[in-house]
Formats: sequence, structure tokens, C-alpha cells
Amino acid sequence: MKVTKKTRKSHYWNEDRFIIGKDFFMVIDGATPLIKSPDLNEACWMVNYIKKNISKYNGLVTNRLLKLAEDGYYALPTDKSADTIPSASASWIEFDDTYFYASVLGDCEVTFITYDNQIVRVHLCDLNRLDTIALQQMVAIAREKNIHNLDARKYISDTLIRHRKMINKPNGYTAFTLSPTPMLTPNTIKIKREKVKTIYLYSDGFSQAYEHLCIYNNHEEMFSKELDIAEEIKKIEKTSFSDPYCDAYPRFKIIDDITVIKIENN
Repeated sequence: MKVTKKTRKSHYWNEDRFIIGKDFFMVIDGATPLIKSPDLNEACWMVNYIKKNISKYNGLVTNRLLKLAEDGYYALPTDKSADTIPSASASWIEFDDTYFYASVLGDCEVTFITYDNQIVRVHLCDLNRLDTIALQQMVAIAREKNIHNLDARKYISDTLIRHRKMINKPNGYTAFTLSPTPMLTPNTIKIKREKVKTIYLYSDGFSQAYEHLCIYNNHEEMFSKELDIAEEIKKIEKTSFSDPYCDAYPRFKIIDDITVIKIENN
């Protein structure tokens, strides 16, 4: 397999990570907690902790993550109340001699391209559904107050907090979080290795290309061709910074962290 990976941070810190394991590949997108520590970026700490320690465990990635969620909870060097615990979306690929197994949490995704040009998308809709509700509120407030969309974000803080508190709860969304009693319910599929030409694992900073920035009309259009991931990130950068107030393309920030792994199965 030929593996290409790239991450682009949106600030001087980066809450995304990629992990290249012996029998798995993973992308993680950390989310800052509701209450932030003045001395620590908890999301960066957590994704670093996962990347550093996941290969110390054996077995399926889900089981490794459950162990990391518990161990990381006790290792987190800040207060451990619910509002100060970081969380993360993730996507990962595991494989044996016969199958690829793809799993996703939150709004990270996996896309398979088969040798007969089928596009197989592995994703979850719950977090995007909640984000759409918040975005619609933000746009409506911006119009009402005659301000930029990005300037209206502060008025939807209660909605964003309410949605964040729905992590791993009914009618909420599933994601990774640190906990003394962790739970994970990823969406998982398997596909025969012999059918797969290319695999992409990516954070939502990459899926912005078709979710919000209209670089592509939809997922299928984007992945209907072979992607140069560095060139695609440049397109996202150019479009994002051409709309600094998020008026043309409503979103919560100008640009997000972007992480992609491309696997050519040859």
C-alpha cells in the first residue's frame, strides 16, 4: 500500500492528528471542552495522548480507544468535570488478509474507491444535523441584526453548548471522550481488499469542500476523480480565505484544521 498523509493546522495549535499503525490507519479531530483551561489546550493534549499511546495496546481499535478513554481521563492534568472534558471525532481503517474494516465517530469520514469506480462513503449524520440547526440560527440572527455571519456566532453559544452536551446521548451524536466508564458506538463496515483501489480518511476540515464551501456540489462529485490531497487542501484554503466573514459560505470559523490520509491499495 502507498500511503500519503497531510495535516494543516488552522492556528498555531492543531487539534487534528493522523496515526499510521502496524495494522490500522486513523484520523482524529479533537474538540475543545465547553470550559477551557487557561494553561492547556485539552483537545491537543488528548489527541497527542491517543497518538502516543494507542500502539501500546493490542486488539481492535475500538477496544484500544475504550482503554485510552479511561486511562486518559485519569491522566488529564486539569479538572475533570463534564464541561472540561475534551472529545473527538475519528475515522479509522483496520485490515486483515481479506477485508478492510472502516469505522467512524462524529464527523470524520472514510471513502473507498473501488476498481469498478464505485464510491463508498462511511459517515454519520448526527453531528452534521446538529451543526445545521446551529448554522441556520446563526444566519438568521446575522440577517436580523444586519451583521456578518461570523459576528453572529457569539449569539448561538447556548445552542452550541446544548448540542455539545448531547455527546453519546439519545438524539445526540456519537464521539470519543475521556471517561471512567467509556462507551463507543462507531459506524463500521467491511469491504473486500481485492475490490478497493483507493481509501481516503479525513477530518471535517477536508469535507468542508463539499459540505459548506461549494468547491464541489456533493461528496460523489469530489471523489469521482483521483485526488491530490495537497491540491485539494489548497482549494479549501483559497475558498475559505476569500470569505473571511463566512457570509458566502456559512460556517463557524474561517477555516478548520484539515487532516487526510490517502491509501492506494496496490
